[in-house]
Amino acid sequence: MIIDIVPPEGVGPVRIGMTMDEAQLALAAIDGYRPPSGSIEPSATYDSGMSIELESALDGTVGAIQVYRPHSPVRIEYRGIDLLRTPAARVVEQLAEITELEEDEGGRSFVAPSLLLSLWRPFVEDQNADEEQGHFFQSVLVAQPGYYDGPMG
Repeated sequence: MIIDIVPPEGVGPVRIGMTMDEAQLALAAIDGYRPPSGSIEPSATYDSGMSIELESALDGTVGAIQVYRPHSPVRIEYRGIDLLRTPAARVVEQLAEITELEEDEGGRSFVAPSLLLSLWRPFVEDQNADEEQGHFFQSVLVAQPGYYDGPMG
């Protein structure tokens, strides 16, 4: 399965600006959805190990969407780049060919301001692929315009 990242519009069927109720229905439509069992909404988990969290804008609509790395081969793609299953160093190289990137936290996170897209990993390990948490980005966030200017624009 491929989940397309389309910044700043959305992730898969979930769109920036949807009501939270609409977004919850869209999350439930993604293959492998697991109904919440005490989880904090607005979020969703899936059989693949992927999880998706929604952040509310000031008007109560979806202002940001964050996808966490799946354990099985679900592809989280932006323009054909598998953002969470390709080594982070290679993702940075590929994105830098498309847009300007800002490095933060010593390479743990990168922001593409013009795309309103950011990537994060807990530490940097670009040599050892067995150290998955540092070798691959663990999450990608897509946000509404103004997100990086302050509290949800």
